[in-house]
Amino acid sequence: MEEQLLHFIWHRQLFVRDDLLTTTGQAVAILHSGTPNHDQGPDFLQCRIRIGDQLWAGHVEIHVRSSAWYLHTHDHDSHYNNVILHVVWQEDQPVYTQDGYRIPCIELAGRVEVALLDRYRHLMNNEEWIPCASALTDVSVLVRTAWLDRLMAERLEAKTEAILRVLKDSDDNWEQTFYIMLARQLGAPANSDAMEMLASRVPLHLLRRHGDRPDQIEAILFGTAGMLGRELTDPYPVRMKNEFDFLKKKYALLPMQALQWRFMRMRPPHFPTMRIAQLAALIHAMPFFVSLLEAGMYAAEWMTRLSVQPLDAFWKTHYHFTAVAPGASGRLGVGTVGTLLINVVAPVLFLYGKHQGRAEMKEAAIRLLSELPSEKNAIVTRWQRCGWIAADAGQSQALLHLKKQYCDTRRCLHCAVGMQVLK
Repeated sequence: MEEQLLHFIWHRQLFVRDDLLTTTGQAVAILHSGTPNHDQGPDFLQCRIRIGDQLWAGHVEIHVRSSAWYLHTHDHDSHYNNVILHVVWQEDQPVYTQDGYRIPCIELAGRVEVALLDRYRHLMNNEEWIPCASALTDVSVLVRTAWLDRLMAERLEAKTEAILRVLKDSDDNWEQTFYIMLARQLGAPANSDAMEMLASRVPLHLLRRHGDRPDQIEAILFGTAGMLGRELTDPYPVRMKNEFDFLKKKYALLPMQALQWRFMRMRPPHFPTMRIAQLAALIHAMPFFVSLLEAGMYAAEWMTRLSVQPLDAFWKTHYHFTAVAPGASGRLGVGTVGTLLINVVAPVLFLYGKHQGRAEMKEAAIRLLSELPSEKNAIVTRWQRCGWIAADAGQSQALLHLKKQYCDTRRCLHCAVGMQVLK
């Protein structure tokens, strides 16, 4: 028996309650099992329990063995003086509060169905891709869909943690924050940190001073990225270098080391040179990010806004500065734009709405995900093989979150699907 399972059994009242007695023989009637406590103190709060002829209101503490009360030093903690019932699998010794009161105790061993215990052991110990793979389709679609709705919001909340860090570093500047997150996602996965460093070294307000000179936006970004220091012969990069040599002195820009960028083992459209050119195009095409967040645009409108072409025709025939590639397009593809919407626009919109106290913006972020097609990756494909098909990007994001935060860590007792399998 594990304590987390005992918590679950008590909370869901999954034990035989007929003829329930304390270990000293007093009759017990559970009127309200209480509210789970996630902070310091007893496990369940505000319980209402009749013991003998006395109605008690207070807290319940859960342990596998009653002696854990002393191992956890509850007998020296005043927070536990209002415990009215000790719920254990086995009482191996009576326990007392700090003020000397013996707490009534009930044992659940022998009152829980063996089948439930077997199902729990199977979930915790099997080697399937997810713990409930063999029983997943037995859980109703209604339960699974409702759980995905909750996980979608949970996923957005989790993503806002990284955005909050950038927002704090940007002195609560939402424009700069959006810009950094945009740059970081364009560099994913190999060049995320380098792209974030670049965006931090070249603040957005500096680039927007050159809104009428898109070539200078490119020059500042490429030069600060450390990509204009080599011997260059093509007229376009030479022109970029000449522009940067002047702007570098004007703004005291500090170039990055060229070795910070990764080109190996990636497809040419993902080269950092191409991504920086696309970032410059996005900045030129969208002068005010926050106004777009507040516009309540649908996914199709965002797709149009983000599907930019690099500012110079050079990128129609190149992926980097030194070799011609006739098949290059440069335009941000549908797949990349989709990842920007999923990983940047929706989370930033969700957090911005939360900070502004505007529920409609948080709802717009969730709606945006529901308007996008499901992602295609190895994890989503495995879920599909298990019989759970994501209807849209919101659900595929929820399934990714479910796998990482619940299935991989065997948090089945905190998962709506896992609880249904157990029950």
